Parts: sequence; C-alpha cells; structure tokens
Amino acid sequence: MFTARIVWENGKVEERELSAGNDGVVTLRRDSLPRTGIRQVELRSKTFTARAGEEGFFLIPSVENDGASALTLFREREDTESAFRLNIMPVFAVSTASGAVLAVVEGMPFEYELVAGVRGGRYYLFPRFLFAGEDAVDDIRLRLFQLPASGRSYSALACCYRRYRLERGQCRPLKERLREQPILAQAAAGPEVRIRMAWKPVPSPVAEQTEENEPPIKAKVPFELAQRIVEKFHAAGISEAEFCLVGWNKSGHDGKFPDLLPVEPLLGGEEKMRRLIARTKELGYLIAAHTCPYSGYTLAKRFHPEDRRLARDGSPQLGAKWGGGQAYRLCPERVYHTLIREDVELLRNFGFNGIHYLDVYSILLPEPCCDPRHPLTRDEAAEWSRKTLEFFREGLGGVASEGGWDFCAGSLDYVLYPVFRLHPELPAICDRTVPFWHLVYHGILLYNVACDTVNAAVKSDRRLFLRNMELGGRPLDYFYADFVSNGEHWLGREDLICETEEALEQGVRAVKAEFDRYRELADLQFEFIEEHEELSDTLVRVRYSNGDELLVNYAEEETSYGKSVLPPLSVTRRRNGGC
Repeated sequence: MFTARIVWENGKVEERELSAGNDGVVTLRRDSLPRTGIRQVELRSKTFTARAGEEGFFLIPSVENDGASALTLFREREDTESAFRLNIMPVFAVSTASGAVLAVVEGMPFEYELVAGVRGGRYYLFPRFLFAGEDAVDDIRLRLFQLPASGRSYSALACCYRRYRLERGQCRPLKERLREQPILAQAAAGPEVRIRMAWKPVPSPVAEQTEENEPPIKAKVPFELAQRIVEKFHAAGISEAEFCLVGWNKSGHDGKFPDLLPVEPLLGGEEKMRRLIARTKELGYLIAAHTCPYSGYTLAKRFHPEDRRLARDGSPQLGAKWGGGQAYRLCPERVYHTLIREDVELLRNFGFNGIHYLDVYSILLPEPCCDPRHPLTRDEAAEWSRKTLEFFREGLGGVASEGGWDFCAGSLDYVLYPVFRLHPELPAICDRTVPFWHLVYHGILLYNVACDTVNAAVKSDRRLFLRNMELGGRPLDYFYADFVSNGEHWLGREDLICETEEALEQGVRAVKAEFDRYRELADLQFEFIEEHEELSDTLVRVRYSNGDELLVNYAEEETSYGKSVLPPLSVTRRRNGGC
C-alpha cells in the first residue's frame, strides 16, 4: 500500500490510498488530479521504511548529477534528511533481512526528487513529484520488483534493473549490436584517445563574441602533429585505439558551435585534416570527431535565436561561458530538423569511421522548451535527444556522449564518464558509494569509469587504472585534458602532452603499458557484471556472466585469496572462477 500525499500551492493537503496491481504497478492517474494548483505529490509506503539498528540499506541512484550511487545503512545517527533531484536512473530500493524491493519510476521520471531521511530512529525513503502549480505531464507510476533474502545485495538490485530494461527493449547488449555496428568490437579492443587540438580561453572573458572581439585561439596540436601522435602509437605496438579529434572545427573546442566549418586554419585546414584521417585509418585505427549541437553561440553563422530553448518565463536557457562565450541551450527538436542531417553528411564526407562524440546530451536532466513555436515537455525533450543520438549512430556507425543519464542509454554506445567523481562528498544520510550504474550497464555500453580515471596511464595514483578495470572501464587517454583557466581541474592535472618529442614518447610508452594490461581483459566488455563484492578494504571480487572473476588487489603487498596469490596493486583474472 502507498499513500499519495497531495500538497496544494495554498497549503491544503489531501491523502489518497493506492495499492499495486497484479502487475506490480502503483498508479496515480493524471486525470484524477486538478490541472492547476498542486505544488507536489509524495508517494509514501511502509515498505520503504526501517528502524535504526535493522539490517539492510536504502539505495540512492545518484547523490548528485555525477552518477555516484550510495547506500544508506540503518545505523544509529542524528536526524537528517536529503532530497536528491538529479536521479540519473529513475530507481530506488530498500533491502532488509527479509528481502529487497526495487521501485522504477515509470511515469514522470524527470519530475521528482527522491527524499531520504531519518527521524527519531525511523528511516524513510519516498519520491516527491514536483508540479510548481502546473498540470501533470503523465500518470505517476511506480513499478515494484520484489527480491528474496538470498538476492538482496546492490548487485542483485542492479541485475534486476538491467533485466527490466533489456526485457522491454529499452537497451540492447553490445554482443547483439555487433552485427549492425561492427566498429564496436574494434573500439572495445583498445583505448579511447582524445586529442584537444585548439581552444580559446575558458571561461571566456567575452560573453557575446564577434569576429572583431573573439579571444585568441590556442592551436596546440596541428593536424601534422596529431598524425605524428598516431604514428607514434603504431610504432610503439599499440595495435588497437580510437582517436577522437576535439577542437578541430572553426575556433577550436566549443569555439563557434553550432558552426563546424571552416576546419580551423591554424591547425592546417581541411586538406591536412583529411590527410590525418586517411593516415589514421591506413594504420588500422578508428578516428572520430567531437561536436556539440546541444548549445550555440551568437558568434556562429548557424546560430538562430528562434532555435533557443526557452524557460517558463520566456528567457533563453543558458549554459556556461565556454570557448565561444555565453552558451545558449538549443531546442532539441529544432536542432534535429535544422542541423543534424547537415552535420552527419559533413562528417561522413570527411571519412571519420569511429564512434562519433556528441557533447553534453547524456549528462544533464532534460529541460522543457517553453517557446510557443516549438514547446516540449521534459519527456519530449528526452525523446528528441534520443532521436539525435540515434541519427548519428545510424549515419556514422556509433555514437558517444558525456554522461550516464539513462534516458539516453539505449541510444548510446560509449560514455565518457558516467560518474563524475569516484569519491563525491556524501550527505549525512548516505554512508558509502556503490557502482550501481556500472553493474547495470556493463555489457550494454562502453565507458570510462569516471573523470578521475581519465589519463590513468600517466597519473601517479596507480590505483586509478585498477579502479577502471574493477568497474569494467575502457581506458581513456586525453592529450590536453586540463585546459580551463578557472582552477576546475575536473579531469586532473596530470596530463598527456606533446610539447616536445620526449614528452610525446614518454606519454605513448605509458599508454602502451596500460594497453598491454587492458588487452587481457578487453573481451569482458561484452559480458554482464553479475556480482561486485568488496572482500576487504583492499580486495574486490567481480564476477562476470561468463563465469570469469576479477580479483583486484589494492594493497601494496601480495595478498592471498583461496589458492591464488595476488601481486600488489594488481588485477587477476580467474577464468570460470578457477585459478
């Protein structure tokens, strides 16, 4: 049983009793609610409560817009409450000694916050749907899944949600997609190597740029130097890699979007870029491009004010002040009809053959567009974003984006970082993070685990490579990952650079050492992760759907596990669970 607690803008409160049907779905119908005047609706149930001292936990899918999932243990603690607005997976769960219940928010998945708290030793967890006085966009629906006591771990909950998505055709396994997307096999076999080629100051000192006041462009990696990087990889024996050109377009990284042309002259122009693409393919590598039709800058010729996404008050929705100045969010429906086909045709003509990268799409909560000429709900904005990703996938063989919001998961092939920070600051209601997203989507998506694991090959913390392998990541190596000037080194200060031949060769040697370790595990990209278990503070066991296990030893000394002796700071693969 659930209680729907309806709160009006004027403070009036009404409660209605709801129960799950035979299909396990709890529904509060849209047509049973008034069209205006409601502030919020809470769906509460005794099922999602516990007492302090009881065995078990609540599962919070994302503690902020970074994908890190967390557990709330039912321990003694002071009263506290947190509301989580950015739920990149529309799920939550309770696990107790008697079993577990997973709830999937099927109706209005973008309009709720998840409330977790404890008062007087009583724990509670519930979704609060936010109306702001406006009409509901859909029925409110929760689908419930019960798991037995023998399967109540966070791993079992992740497997349950994965099955839910696969059985409904919302996602498809990588293995299945190989038939129509053969480049996925090649991409999975080696690292993603991003090369930031040119950029302007970020954040921009000029909000509204023109041809006259545009800040200077730093052309760091011309196409000829990028070709030398590719050739160094080949000479070092890195047989598989996918290169992605960032900032190849006019005015560099985010310099003039949605404009792409002319290819930035300071890098050598279109002819030299074509030579780079041809040479990369000749050496057997994949090569892709980075673009971003999510936002636009007034500097661009293809920027049209009527394409902007408007807020409820009629003002344009703003992004950051990035390379091109003040970024304006674009309506995904308008973009789909005005820019996308042109971009895919251009990129195909250049000869790119890798997983194309569309920035931003999968890392933000879908926002409505309130322009009366092309209005969209959040659900409709999400649908047009999916259509855009799928159009690039169909046109170029594969598509990637930045984050792990799972409304995009069925339309993506690669995620740059589904988790922003491996160790985010947790609110008082949360006790520890768990890799819930990675357990759900491994075998469905390729990904690098987190921002922290970018350039793990050259970072001094050797545990970062282990963490990427523990959670099923594909190495991500990034030339000039650290480029902003405001102190936000979100990809780390330790970087791949090519200022000198010595620096380039040193970086390539590090990537080669990383590649040699990764290639022994690369085939596991096409298996599901069935179980993740922290055996101790320094030892983790990961079990795959083919029966293989990984034992990850974070200790700086040998560790014994069963009949295995694990080297320090190592990943050991046991095929079919054997030695």
